[in-house]
Amino acid sequence: MKVNFEQDDELSNDEVIINLRANSLSGDVLKLLQQLENWNEQLDMIPITTEDRTVMVQTSEILAIEVYGSELTIHTITKDYVSKGQLKTILERLNNNDFIQVAKSTVININQLDSLEAAFSGNMTAIMTNQLKISVSRKYLPELRRQLRM
Repeated sequence: MKVNFEQDDELSNDEVIINLRANSLSGDVLKLLQQLENWNEQLDMIPITTEDRTVMVQTSEILAIEVYGSELTIHTITKDYVSKGQLKTILERLNNNDFIQVAKSTVININQLDSLEAAFSGNMTAIMTNQLKISVSRKYLPELRRQLRM
């Protein structure tokens, strides 16, 4: 991949034009287009509503998010938060480059991943930087390996 910058003094200060050129409209190209379209919507901090308050959490401090029914558990470096909602909804508010789904009900922050260990039945266990252990399903393992360039 090549990235080029061209200064254009005719554009306003908040205006950016991105031209994406590729041989074909592949899955990776579509994913990149989606990330560019969602770039302004992604936040460095997200609000997490618990039973009695709303807490602002740095997305970089989130280790993993697990869902059980309609209950979300957001594991951070310092604390776990329990909230109501859907995994899909919170994923839309996070930076897609940093968070990857590793099971039907679990997402991890790959920047907080310390190591991967083999588990039974072809699954893996993700060990996060605070030693939190997260199961990685065989179904999601190929995408995790691709993201980690393994």
